[in-house]
Amino acid sequence: MAWMIVSEDSPQGPVLRKDRALMDAHWDYEQSIKDKILCAGSLRDDDGVTPVGSLLVLDVASRAEAMALLDADPATIAGLRTNVIVRRWNMAIFAGEVCD
Repeated sequence: MAWMIVSEDSPQGPVLRKDRALMDAHWDYEQSIKDKILCAGSLRDDDGVTPVGSLLVLDVASRAEAMALLDADPATIAGLRTNVIVRRWNMAIFAGEVCD
């Protein structure tokens, strides 16, 4: 089942996102769990450039598993995320295809 996780960047977000080692570790982590990721990416301000948060949709069995994966992310551990919302996502259309 799909779980959508939306979060805002914490006040330390701009500094943390400039930390190349942290962002590399975050990317490496996402690559290590990519078989569970339906989609992921940063959310941007209206300027289309400034990161303000994150979207992650995971295909896992439970909310607890989704949260465990999020909590193990180096970016989460470093304090990048705040105001985290987790919702079960009912896929109606995905990549232009109607879902069952």
